[in-house]
Amino acid sequence: MYMDIMSHVHHLGAVDLNLLVVLDELLRARSTTLAARRLGRTQSAVSHALGRLRATFGDPLFVRAGASLRPTTLAERLQAPLRDLLVGAEAIVNRSRVAFDPASIERTFVLSCTDLTELVLLPRLLARLREDAPGIDIVTRFLGDDVERAMQAREVDLGFGKRFRPVPAVIVEDFVEEPMVVLLRTGHPALRGRWTVRRYAALDHVLVTPRGLPGSTVDPLLAREGLSRRVVLRVPHFMAAAAVVAETDLIVTVPQSLANHLGDRLGLVSRPVPVAIEPFVLSMGYSVSYRDDPAHRWLRERLRP
Repeated sequence: MYMDIMSHVHHLGAVDLNLLVVLDELLRARSTTLAARRLGRTQSAVSHALGRLRATFGDPLFVRAGASLRPTTLAERLQAPLRDLLVGAEAIVNRSRVAFDPASIERTFVLSCTDLTELVLLPRLLARLREDAPGIDIVTRFLGDDVERAMQAREVDLGFGKRFRPVPAVIVEDFVEEPMVVLLRTGHPALRGRWTVRRYAALDHVLVTPRGLPGSTVDPLLAREGLSRRVVLRVPHFMAAAAVVAETDLIVTVPQSLANHLGDRLGLVSRPVPVAIEPFVLSMGYSVSYRDDPAHRWLRERLRP
């Protein structure tokens, strides 16, 4: 890790280690303006630091690509070991403190979320942060099928999703468990009469697939009953699915928390799923290098319901 970085630097004593902090933020932000804002510096100071970094490493490190910066091959290769190095240094400093004080921390955390996670978690989290840790900023990203790699590479601090593939050096914890329900618009014809599995299967469905994969846990359960359903629309976002359901006779099967948040706002009615479907389990994943980071651990605890 350390040697991957220092193999490109002739003498450590000649390097301002604060430059590595700037490089790390540029690799995350891909913008001198955004990096400057997150670091609390002027854009000219960050641009000057980038010039010194280029001289130190003997490489351009970034090239302009429209409004953003694209890292060179060397910069991409340095990103993971650089994050390891800075996390390790921060852990050493944090362990030297008598106590961790969230009120004094200034740090940006990047979360990989679906819109469901944003809708349910962010209002509660931001209220807590404004009260207890006003120096913490949150950035969310939707990564779909790239989330495991991003957690492993520490491009995101925390990832949230239903099913994560097992990858080395990534810790995955069950975050929340809740029942699934069916959302229909107010006045939907299916609300008249008995709500049965046969009636459920006969309706047109929206399927939310954040990773873009076909099928769901519902379909095998219907097959056991000798039934199948027609999925008219597949979308990656829960909010889009709910909006479509509010304007049509399509239905969607979603976690209870979404129904609680959007039912009254969009004029939606919820019904139980008429098959024995397993609860929705939202998982939280993060790099093993963050496990003992005091600020990271504090944030994980505040995110929990």
